[in-house]
Amino acid sequence: MTSTLTAPVREGEWLKAGEPALTPADAAVRAELVQAVRVLHQLGTLQNPYSANASVRLPDSPGHLLINAKGLPADIGEQDFGVITLDGDLVAGKLGPGVRQVLQMHILAYTRPEVNAVIHTHSTHATAFALAHRPIPANYEPLVNRGQTRDIPCAPYRARNNGDLGASIAGLLAEHPDTKAVLLANHGLLAFDDSPMSTARLVATIEETATLEIHAAALGGSKPIAP
Repeated sequence: MTSTLTAPVREGEWLKAGEPALTPADAAVRAELVQAVRVLHQLGTLQNPYSANASVRLPDSPGHLLINAKGLPADIGEQDFGVITLDGDLVAGKLGPGVRQVLQMHILAYTRPEVNAVIHTHSTHATAFALAHRPIPANYEPLVNRGQTRDIPCAPYRARNNGDLGASIAGLLAEHPDTKAVLLANHGLLAFDDSPMSTARLVATIEETATLEIHAAALGGSKPIAP
């Protein structure tokens, strides 16, 4: 895939390139990503949609990802995305203000071949665990059934703008090769799975788990699933 422009151009705070020329398979995963965002809104998981972002691997465009231009509003459309390389270069579509700062965390998740979609949110209760630098226990059966069989680890806090956050996430992913999500200390949640819809459902289940964990704390805390 190549841009119709020789290089991206900046219009105000937006970075824009040529229109994406997607194959039917690529367009299908884009449509699924849009639907996944709408499902998260229906479930009430995107309390602050403009602090969230999502991406998907393009099946017919090796080495390229589709990522949202700016936030995940309820009326997000298929035009609200940019196509980037795994080096973070924009080749089609558009990127909104601040999106470049989060590209690295998405790209790192795609180093796992089974990952085809990534969603980052600041959902209230999951982010509470990130603020407390505490992992989310994998004691809630629906979370385990979604493939998150271990506690969701928390990456140490690092600044986003200088590459340190990427190193922190990379280290955590290497240490926990079986996790489908990581908490970003003092920041939010990063979740990843094999499709946009499965990732959205994972994000919703993580937020549900975090909510229940906070309630369970008043009753002495959650307990591990019995063997």
